[in-house]
Amino acid sequence: MWDFEESLFTSLFTSLFNSNSIKNIPIVKYKDQCGCVSLCSITESVQRSQGTICISRQFHQASWLIDSNREFRGVANRFFVPESTQEAIRSCFKKEIILDWLRNQAQVVAISVYEYAAVLIDHIRGNTKLVVAYAHFLYHSLLKDFVTAADVRYLCGIMPIVDNYSNVTTTTRRKILVPANGSKWDRLIGSNPLKAEGYVELGEAYLHPGNFVGQITPEKKLLEFLGSHVAVADIPSLSPPDAAIPAVSSPLTKENTFLLLYWIKNMKNRRTTIPEKFLTSIKVGNWLRVTINGFSSYKPPSQSFFYSSSWGNILQNGSVFVDIPLIDQNFYGDRISNYREELKTIGVMFEYEEACAFIGKHLMTLASSSILSKNRVLSMLGFIRYLRTKFLPPDEFIYSIKEGRWLKTSHGYRSPVGAVFSDEEWKTAKQICDVPFIDQTYYGDEILCFKEELRLLGVIVGFSSSYQLVVENLKPSSCFTYLQADAFLLLLECMRYTKSTESLVQTLKNAKCLKTNLGYKPPSECFLFDHEWGCLLQVFSCFPILENAYYGSIIYCYKNELKRLGVVVDFEAAVKSFESSFRQQASLSSITKDNVLSFLSCYRQLKRTRHKFPSDLKNCIHEVKWLRTRLGDFRSPRDCILFGLEWESISSVTLLPFIDDSDRYYGKSIHQYRDELKSIGVVVEFESGVKFVPSCLFFPRSTSSITPTMALSLLKCLRILLEDRNYTLSEAFLSKISQKWLKTNAGYMSPGNSLLFDERSGLKPTDGPFIDEAFYRFEIRAYKKELDSIGVFVDVEKGSALLASYLDFHCDFATIIRIYKFLAKVEWVSDSEEATRKIWIPDGNENGRWVKPDVCVLHDKDGLFGSQLNVLEKHYKNKVPLEFFSGAFGVKSKPSLDDYCKLWKGWETSGHQLSHVECCAFWRFVMHHKSSKDEQILAERLVKVPVESGSDGIMLVDKHDVFIADDLQLKDLFVRSSSRPLFVWYPQPSLPLLPQTMLLELYIKIGVRMISEAVQKKELSLTNSLELKQVNGRDVMIGKELVRLILSFLAGSSLKMEADKRHEAVRCLLDLTVLETLEPVAVRYTLLFSTGETQQVTASRRVRWDKESSEFVIQKMDESAGQKSLLEYATYFSEAIAEGVLRGNEDQISSLSELIKLAFILKFNEEAVGFLMKTKNLRVFVEDEEFLSNAFPN
Repeated sequence: MWDFEESLFTSLFTSLFNSNSIKNIPIVKYKDQCGCVSLCSITESVQRSQGTICISRQFHQASWLIDSNREFRGVANRFFVPESTQEAIRSCFKKEIILDWLRNQAQVVAISVYEYAAVLIDHIRGNTKLVVAYAHFLYHSLLKDFVTAADVRYLCGIMPIVDNYSNVTTTTRRKILVPANGSKWDRLIGSNPLKAEGYVELGEAYLHPGNFVGQITPEKKLLEFLGSHVAVADIPSLSPPDAAIPAVSSPLTKENTFLLLYWIKNMKNRRTTIPEKFLTSIKVGNWLRVTINGFSSYKPPSQSFFYSSSWGNILQNGSVFVDIPLIDQNFYGDRISNYREELKTIGVMFEYEEACAFIGKHLMTLASSSILSKNRVLSMLGFIRYLRTKFLPPDEFIYSIKEGRWLKTSHGYRSPVGAVFSDEEWKTAKQICDVPFIDQTYYGDEILCFKEELRLLGVIVGFSSSYQLVVENLKPSSCFTYLQADAFLLLLECMRYTKSTESLVQTLKNAKCLKTNLGYKPPSECFLFDHEWGCLLQVFSCFPILENAYYGSIIYCYKNELKRLGVVVDFEAAVKSFESSFRQQASLSSITKDNVLSFLSCYRQLKRTRHKFPSDLKNCIHEVKWLRTRLGDFRSPRDCILFGLEWESISSVTLLPFIDDSDRYYGKSIHQYRDELKSIGVVVEFESGVKFVPSCLFFPRSTSSITPTMALSLLKCLRILLEDRNYTLSEAFLSKISQKWLKTNAGYMSPGNSLLFDERSGLKPTDGPFIDEAFYRFEIRAYKKELDSIGVFVDVEKGSALLASYLDFHCDFATIIRIYKFLAKVEWVSDSEEATRKIWIPDGNENGRWVKPDVCVLHDKDGLFGSQLNVLEKHYKNKVPLEFFSGAFGVKSKPSLDDYCKLWKGWETSGHQLSHVECCAFWRFVMHHKSSKDEQILAERLVKVPVESGSDGIMLVDKHDVFIADDLQLKDLFVRSSSRPLFVWYPQPSLPLLPQTMLLELYIKIGVRMISEAVQKKELSLTNSLELKQVNGRDVMIGKELVRLILSFLAGSSLKMEADKRHEAVRCLLDLTVLETLEPVAVRYTLLFSTGETQQVTASRRVRWDKESSEFVIQKMDESAGQKSLLEYATYFSEAIAEGVLRGNEDQISSLSELIKLAFILKFNEEAVGFLMKTKNLRVFVEDEEFLSNAFPN
C-alpha cells in the first residue's frame, strides 16, 4: 500500500511540474546577493539566466553558506535556497523525490562549503577586500569544522593574496614573507631582501582583527593561520638570499648580532647551505665589536680573534709586529660563547696557529707595500728562534711569511723559498748557474747565525744535491762554450739526479762544450771512443772523438747522460753515423784508396768481435757505389768483380766492372782482402760473375775481329746462366746481341737472322744464312740450346720465314724451286709486309723477275687476263704445289671482281669491240658472284654496257644512253626511227648460266634505265583544222556499266575506298564532254641522252582525256577494221579512263585498265560485266546502287 501511494505521489508530482504551463511560473525560491528572497521559474533555473541555484549538501552548513554568499555579494553567481525552505524539504517525508526533481528538472545544485570555497577563487581575484575576506572565510570554516585541514592547505595554496602594495597575487608558485611591521627580517635587514627571488610580502591587512558575517578574528590570528597553511616565512626559518646584506656593512646592535648568529645556527641545524654572497658579506662587513690594545672598534669577523689565555703570551710578543683585534667579550657577555661554531663559520679565528698566520700575513702586507728593513728581517728570524726555544711550533708563522718577497738576494727581493746561502760547496756550480744567493754583504755577519731558521723558511743551505736548482737557474747557453771538465761533469750529475732536464739537455746539445780531437764541438756531433769498434771511427777523419786524457776515465761512467746529450756512445749509433758518412762520401765519390783499405782492415778486425754490422749498414755497404772499377766509375760491391785469369777471353767482348787493381788506384794489395770483398758482395768467382755478361756485352766495331774463342766463351757464359731454369734473358741483352757478329754463309749476321743447318731439310747450306760451322771448328753445334735462346733458328722449319725473306737474293730457278718446295712442305705462310712478298716469274733458268702476289693468279679459265695478270699455272705446274702460293702469299686462285672491273675498264677506254665469247664470259662471272655489295661496286665502276649493234663485235656504250626494252611498242617506234644502238645486249638464245631476265635485272641495278621510265611523253595539242563532234558518252561506252565496274573496283581492290570518295572519283567521268573525231589523236615520245642530244617519235593514241577542260576526245572507231584495231582501241580507251579516275593511285592503274579493256571488248554487256565482277570478287554496295540510280535514272 505504501509503495502504491509513493508511486502515485511521484506520478502526480512529476506530471504536475513537468507540464509546460507551470515551467514558466516563478515557483523556485532563492536568496539573492543582498540576502533578499527572490523567485524564478523552472525554465530560468535550468537556463541559469539568474545564476546557479544551490542547496547545501549538509543542512547544518546551509546558514553559513547563505551568510557567506551574502558577504561575497554573490560574486560567484551562486544563490542558495532559503534556509527555511531547505528545512521544509528536509522535514518532508517525500524529500528524496523532491530533491531528485530539483536536481534533474530544475537543475538545482547541491554544494558543500569546500566546493563553494573552490568556486569562489576564480571570482574574487580583482577585489582586494574579497581576497582578505576569503582568508577569514577559510579561517572560520576550519574552526567550525566545515572543511578539513587538508582542504584548507590546498585552497590556501591556490587562493590569491594581497601584498604590501595592495596588489592581488594569483600565482601558485610563490614564496611569502610576513608583513614587515613587527617582523624579524625587517628589524635585521630592512627592505625585502628576497624580492628578486620571488618573495612576496603580505599586506598588513592580514595583521588586523576582522569581522566576517558576525564572526570575530582576533589580531594576528589570521597571520598565524596563514603561517600554518601557506608557509609564510620570517627569520630564522627564512632562507637568506644569495646577495650581500647592506646592514652588516656597519655596526650591529647586540640584539641584532645575536639574531644574526641564531639565524646562522638555525640554518646549520636545518643543514641548509648558506649562500656564498650572503656569507661573504657577513665575513667582510665591519659590524663585529672588537678591542685593539684596549680600545673598542668594529672589524669584519674574518679579521677578528676570540681570545684564549693559552696563547696570550704569543700575542704580547707578536704585538711587536702587529695589533690583534679581539672580540669584545665584555660587551657581548658570556652569551657570545654559545655561538663559537657560528663565529668560526663567519670567519672569526680562535687558534694559536691562526694568530701566528695573522701576524705573518700582516708582515707580508707591509712587505708588499715597502721593503722590510735589515733589522726587521733579523727580528723575524729571532722571533722564529724564540718560538722554537719556547717549544711552540713556528710552522704557521713560517708558512705565512715564507712566500713573501722580502729577502734580499742576488736576484733582488724575493721569497726565502729557493734562495741559496752561498758557501764553498757552490764554487763549481757558480760557473754554470745563476741561483739567487742571499745578499750577505747587505745583512752582514749576523745572518750567519740564523742558518737553521733560514733553512726552515726554505733557504738552501749547503749544496746538498741541489741539482734541480742548478738546472732551473742555468746561465745562458753562451756561457757553456769551452766548459772546464769539472763544470761539465757537474752538469752530467745534474742530468743524472734531476727529474726534468729537458732544458739542460737542449742547452748543452747546441753548445760547443765538449773537447774533441777536432776541437770543441756540440755533444750531438761527438763520439765516445771504444777500443773494440773505435777503428770504424778512424776510417774517415770527420768524426769528433772525446779526449779521454782531458776528461779522465770517469767520463765512461756517464754514458747514459752523454747519450742523452747526443754523444754517440754505443756501437749501434756509431754504425748509423758511419753509415751516413759512408753514404755521403760515396755520393761525392770521395772514398779514397786509404779509406777503402782502412775499412777492409777494420771489417776484418770486427769479424773477430761480438759486434756485427746491422742490416742497414750491410745494405749500405752492398748498395752504395763506393768501389772504383776499371771503367772509371764507382759501383756497389755486388756490381763489382775481382779480376782473375778465367775472365780473359770474355773480357774482349764485354765491359765488365772489374775492381781497379792498377797501381794508380788500389793496386795488387786489394787482392789480400779477397775474403772480405766476397763477404760484402764482390764477385770473385767466374761462375758467380757470368750474370754481368748480358748487361756488359760490348762488341767491337769490326765484328770480323770477334774470334771463334771469344764467341764460344760468350756462349759458355750463356750456358751457365741458362742452367737456372727460371733465368730469362733481358730485352736489353737481346737487343745488344742482335748485332751482326755470327759468321754465316751469307756473311756476318745477327742471331735473329741466322740459321743452324740441318741436312734433313733437303736444302743446301748456301740456300740461306746458315752459320759457317767450319769457321767455328764445328764446336758451335754443341751450343744449340744457347743459340736458340739468343734467337738463332736451330730448327730450319721455325726459320722458314727467315729463309723465305732470303729468297730475293736468288735468281737461280732450281734454287728457288728447292726453297719453294721446302716452304710448301712446312706449310709456311708469309706474315711480312706486302713489299717483301714476291714471287719469281722465270724467263729461262737464270733470268726472270720478282713480282708481287697481287699481280698473280693461279688459274685463268677463260684466258681473258693474259696481259693483265701473271698466271702461275704456266710456270709452276707439276714443280711446286700451286696451293702453296695461295696459302703462303695470298695469290688468288682466279681473277676477282676487281680484276674483272679493271679488265672491263680497259675495254671501255680502248674502244675494243668484244666477241660474243668474251662478253658471255665476263657477264657469266659477274652473275655468278652477284651480291648487293658487288652490285654497288659494278654500279660505281662500270661506265659502259654492251649494246645490240648488229655488227660482228659487241660495242660498249655509256649506260645512260642505253635502255632496257620493257615496252615493245616504244622499242619498235625508236628502233624504226633511230640509226644508233639504243638497247642493251643479251645473249640470244638465252644461256643456262646467263639467264636473260637476271641479266636485265643486273643492268637495272648498275644504272641502266627502262625505256618506259626514261621516255618523256607529251600529248600533242589538237589542231584547229581537226573536226570535233560532241556525242553522248553512252555512244562511246561511257555508261552505267562502266561506272558500276569502276565503283566495284574502288570498293573491293586494295584501295578499299569509302563511298563518298568512290562517288567523287567517278563523278568527273559523268561530267565529261565527249568529242568525236575522224582523225587520229597524236602523242610525242622523247629520249634525252647524256650528250644533251634528243630523239623524238610520234604515235597515235586514239583517245585523250583532258582533265583541265573535262573533255574526252576519241577517234571514231571503225568497227570493220578487224580485231587488232578493236583491241588497240580498247587498250587506249581503258588506259585513258583508268589514268583519269585513279589520279594519285598510279600503282592501281594497270589493274583497272585491264578490267576495263575486257569489259570494253564485251561492249559493257550488263550480264557479262556482272559475271566479270564476280570472277574478280568485286561487287557494288547499296549506296553505290543508289548513286547509279541517281546518275542514270533511265
